[in-house]
Amino acid sequence: MIPGNGLFVTATDTGVGKTVVTAGLVRSLRKKGFRIGVMKPMQSGHLRTDPEGDGMRLKNWTESQTPIDRIVPYSWSLPVAPGLAAYLAGESVDIDWLLQEIHMMVQINDGLLIEGAGGWLVPIGNGWTIADFAAAIGWPTLVVARPGLGTVNHTALTVAAIRQRGLSVTGVVINGSKPEDPSPDLPYNAQLIEEVADVPVLGTIPWLGDTWSPKELEETILSHLNLTPILHLWNRKEEIAHDHLGTSDPTSS
Repeated sequence: MIPGNGLFVTATDTGVGKTVVTAGLVRSLRKKGFRIGVMKPMQSGHLRTDPEGDGMRLKNWTESQTPIDRIVPYSWSLPVAPGLAAYLAGESVDIDWLLQEIHMMVQINDGLLIEGAGGWLVPIGNGWTIADFAAAIGWPTLVVARPGLGTVNHTALTVAAIRQRGLSVTGVVINGSKPEDPSPDLPYNAQLIEEVADVPVLGTIPWLGDTWSPKELEETILSHLNLTPILHLWNRKEEIAHDHLGTSDPTSS
């Protein structure tokens, strides 16, 4: 287990909105006075410097001054699972080296958020999955879920799989709820997830549309999510965090 304050962000599937949630959490926790770093150790579908890739989005949305090759140590352009992308490129992921990079990043911040790739059992090569990687890190996890039909089952299965690896689940974030969606299950899914998966739902993030600013994302996270479990996770009370308000460097990650 890597010592330090960290949170691993995973999801029920790919394309659920991990990057949006992760960036919003980084900004929101900084707003509360924490120095927060961010990493996406491996991404496929875009090279690390591609502005449309998750890594550059994390860097730009969080206004981080950290070099992109430290935010995204591994990247491949092919839109397949990272393990397959690495194999087809004749490469492999050095897990031990990645863990060392994470250890260095967490040491220079109050906390570090790590965004996984795809869902919980996505292969990353050499017999490893995202689950194996997260277990090697040893941090609590946050699950990002879809709002609509099927999300209760998918979320509960993901939570159960995480707990089978001996990791704790800090909570679930439902992302991308559209007010015009007529699905009758939407008002009940958060409660059902809590009942079936025995996990807190920290809130539901509404669909932000096609154009929004990082500041709007931050305000949405702060107004729609309960961040207290994350703050308590790091054994820091919100009142203490407020004492640091205004002293943190928003580019420190």
